[in-house]
Amino acid sequence: MTTYLKYYLSFLLIIFLSPLSVFCQTTVLLHDLTELQDIGKQTHYLEDASLGLSIEEIRNDSFETKFKKYTQETLNFSSTASAYWIKLRVTKTIPDNFYLNVGSAYIDSISLYEFDEENKLISTRHTGDDLPFNTREIEVGNYLFALDFDVNSTRTFYLRVKSHQPLFFPLRVGTLPNFLDYEHDLDFLQGIYFGFMLLIFLYNLFLYFSTRERIYLYYIAYVFSITWFMASIFGYFFEYFWPNTPFINQVVVVSSGLTMITATLFTQKFLNTKESSSIMHKGSMVFLVIGILVCALVLLGFKIEGLKLAQGGLLIMASYFLLLGIRFKLKGYRPAKYYLLAWGALIIGICFAILESLNLTFVMTYLNAMQIGSALEVLLLSFALGDRINMYKKQKEDAQLEALLAAKENERLIQEQNVILEKKVKERTAEVAIRNEELVNLNKEKDMLVNVVAHDLRTPLSHIRLLIQLIDVTSLHLTDDQKSYLTEIDNSADRLSQMIGRILNIHALETNRVKLKNQIIDLVELVNYVVRCFHLTAEDKEIEMIATSQPGSHFVEVDKNYMIQVLENLVSNAIKFSERGSKVALHVKSYDERTYVVVEDQGPGISEEDQKKLFGRFQRLSAQPTEGEASIGLGLSIVKKYIESMDGEIHCESELGIGTKFIISFESKDHLEKAEN
Repeated sequence: MTTYLKYYLSFLLIIFLSPLSVFCQTTVLLHDLTELQDIGKQTHYLEDASLGLSIEEIRNDSFETKFKKYTQETLNFSSTASAYWIKLRVTKTIPDNFYLNVGSAYIDSISLYEFDEENKLISTRHTGDDLPFNTREIEVGNYLFALDFDVNSTRTFYLRVKSHQPLFFPLRVGTLPNFLDYEHDLDFLQGIYFGFMLLIFLYNLFLYFSTRERIYLYYIAYVFSITWFMASIFGYFFEYFWPNTPFINQVVVVSSGLTMITATLFTQKFLNTKESSSIMHKGSMVFLVIGILVCALVLLGFKIEGLKLAQGGLLIMASYFLLLGIRFKLKGYRPAKYYLLAWGALIIGICFAILESLNLTFVMTYLNAMQIGSALEVLLLSFALGDRINMYKKQKEDAQLEALLAAKENERLIQEQNVILEKKVKERTAEVAIRNEELVNLNKEKDMLVNVVAHDLRTPLSHIRLLIQLIDVTSLHLTDDQKSYLTEIDNSADRLSQMIGRILNIHALETNRVKLKNQIIDLVELVNYVVRCFHLTAEDKEIEMIATSQPGSHFVEVDKNYMIQVLENLVSNAIKFSERGSKVALHVKSYDERTYVVVEDQGPGISEEDQKKLFGRFQRLSAQPTEGEASIGLGLSIVKKYIESMDGEIHCESELGIGTKFIISFESKDHLEKAEN
């Protein structure tokens, strides 16, 4: 009975206070202590496209008549660059502390002007995301303004709101306990959402550090961008992370651009669009460009344009990726089924959120549609990633099984091949043994042939030379030509004898039949002996021969006869390849525990190409003896073999047009040491 009486008296009070209520603005009655009261339909609004109207101008009669009655409980002005003025009259019918609630934490600037019944300005209050968080009367996410005036009094309020984000919010009145109950339910549901998103974020961050796969990095970036956007809508990031830096709130729409970028990168990696479908992959690159453009527009100050582009881009992107998922599902890509469900949930959430911001559907109270859609999406995408891991694990196991089977097959083939190879090796080994035996026999025959030829040739040659020497040239009446013929016959027989000797020497070295008789000798004496031997030969060619030696002892351990042959061969070559009037020098010196003999001429020199084949057998070089002397290309090969058999070294230094040096070196010896045979 008491309750009915209270409402009856309130009704009578309204009639007495507002005799012309039919023709004036509806008055909001503060009479309910049990629940919040939506007052959207009890307000009037005016659009301020110029953003320059002041409260004094708004109170002018010319503008008062332009206010329009709002017809919905939730005020929704969509995405707009205009400011809006909301006018409402409030009458308090019971004594209690009531508050006006602007139910959005996502409004840039809010100004509330309070007028009494005599149209006198009583208070002015300013707050919003553009100001620090502590400018709010009560520091909560939604805005609360105390309606502190006497019972049975009426106040007129002008509320100016402006935002670069979608401008829609419920406008309510109620007591502080009513708002606390509402905030309690809101925080509970929001805590579930953000806790879930944080769990997904941390879990996939752990997977990224465990696997180092880039897809998890894209996914956690995508989850973070969505979470940032949602936390900014409800004011949590502003309240807890940057309450004194409201500037960051002005770039919140950047998170929409980042969502498009990270979602595109994740989809490209998850569906492997680059390898699977180049056309669809190129199409997805458009959303990377749109996402970057959204971020650029917001950072450059075009926030409304960036917001509208983000809304349209997100909807088109979600639809395009849904088509991608359908295509890959039809191709038999198993994880695509979760991907389809995920993007389907997100599309529904985005569509509902856009319709909500465009004032084409109702506004949800505690959660918005995009939160529900994004939560379902990240959950299903987590399932998709897990299924993708299982699929790759199965593929890896199958590949390992195939590799194992292939390895066994290869092992079987290898065993078969080994048997075949062993058989062939035995056959080839038998053939090689036969060929080797044949070569040994041929080598023996060759040695025998060399010995026979050398013996048989030397005997008639020696006989020929002896007969020539017995001829008394002076007692015969021979012509000069005939005398020269006899001389040429003797020289030819001599050269042939030398050639046979060299062949036999090489043969002896190759068959290890040479027995060195090493003794410690003085190289200076040996060099002087060779110079004396070639004195007449050098004089015939008008070549000066000199021998020099460094002060000190120059003893080496060599076979004297072979060393003489080495020096004779080198000196003979030096004379052959030197021009008349030039010089051939032999130098002996010792240092660093080695003794050196240098045979130096002023001949044409030896090219680098010829130096590479200098010590080979039967090598004919480009340089030729200056007066047609004979050269069969065996001398230097014999020299090298002799020197190496005596533990010595030989090398050549030559420059074209300047001359050539042959340097022989042996380990230096003390002349008191005994000879070693």
